[in-house]
Amino acid sequence: MRSLINQGVKNMQIIERFIVNNDNYKSKKTITVKGLMLHSVGCPQPDPNVFINNFNKGGVEKGVHAFLGADGTVLQTLPWEHRAWHCGSGKNGSGNNTHIGVEMTEPATIKYTGGSSFTDNDPAKSKAFVEATYKVAVELFAFLAKKYNLNPLADGVIISHSEGCKRGIASNHGDVEHLWRVYGLTMDKFRQDVKAALGGVRPVQPQATPKNKPINLPENRIVPFELLGRRMDVAGAIIEGKTFAHVRPLVEGLGFEIGMKDGIVVISKGGQTVTADVAADTETQYKIRATPKEVEILQNIVYCEARGEDEKGQILVANVIFNRVNSKGFPNTVEEVVFQKNAFEPTRNGAYENANPGAATITAVQKALSGVDYSQGATFFRTIRGATEDCWHEKSLTTLFDHGAHRFYC
Repeated sequence: MRSLINQGVKNMQIIERFIVNNDNYKSKKTITVKGLMLHSVGCPQPDPNVFINNFNKGGVEKGVHAFLGADGTVLQTLPWEHRAWHCGSGKNGSGNNTHIGVEMTEPATIKYTGGSSFTDNDPAKSKAFVEATYKVAVELFAFLAKKYNLNPLADGVIISHSEGCKRGIASNHGDVEHLWRVYGLTMDKFRQDVKAALGGVRPVQPQATPKNKPINLPENRIVPFELLGRRMDVAGAIIEGKTFAHVRPLVEGLGFEIGMKDGIVVISKGGQTVTADVAADTETQYKIRATPKEVEILQNIVYCEARGEDEKGQILVANVIFNRVNSKGFPNTVEEVVFQKNAFEPTRNGAYENANPGAATITAVQKALSGVDYSQGATFFRTIRGATEDCWHEKSLTTLFDHGAHRFYC
């Protein structure tokens, strides 16, 4: 990741995270860029990485060029001139044929109550988040306007999804105005700010995930490995034709120990050592780092919440916990997430203290720790039989899918 501060951009960091497994990416169609369309994700999820994981799989018939985070991160998911399936169509055609589509993340402090309506649990934090993503969007749109010689103030060049609908080139959505109007922002102001920012922007090349840096594997894939005559399958991915796998679960699953010494990954067992001359941060490729205590906590809470579910159902509960750890709206360790006040019922009704996880639960937790993720970014779940129209989850969150006895939300 390279900061663009010294190249005329104040906060923005463009990182290529192409969704190579997505049906939209595989379509390989291109456009002549005539405009830019701004979207908002429509759920209280501040982490753009969640959407990468959700989109980067087969059978997903939608796509967007980038997701924006409040910290200045721009995760570019498609080449800019790729025809993205981002806005649907209307009576006058489709903006997919002319406009780059960009999604802004939304603060975890809001809760949707139906359609584009929402309540705000912390207006100050929500406003700060929305204003931060607004500034990133201004910088990105100025960069793209410069790149494609677009006039931000010309009719139909920079529009929201809502404006696209009114022009007959997009489906009926209310973003981004549904969110911005609460915090005093407008598309007219946005276009003016993009115009003003153009003078300070020089075209730059997006940065691909650099070598010798942690890689957030986007695809669930079981990769067979053989080491010293022993074989095991671990979670991994294929990225741009290269096979990657999580190092720690591989070597630990084979009974070895892994550590670092002088910038070298050291794999050892019984006094014998094998070294790998790779960058020090290779070790951090393990998707979720958990202490032995936290592994035990995971096993207990998964047992309590998903006892009787199949392996996927148990992995999903662990996935939700990991998604919360990785989200700015929740605590940042497994232990803090599980024991957050009123977060998980077993921790307050005594069930957790009596947990007795068996082999199936332990295996499911290990697979989740190794990177197996079915969650589509879910940060909440509840029993389907309790998911009535009046329950908080149904009224305030976006439903993703059902599995087993549970319904999952973001």
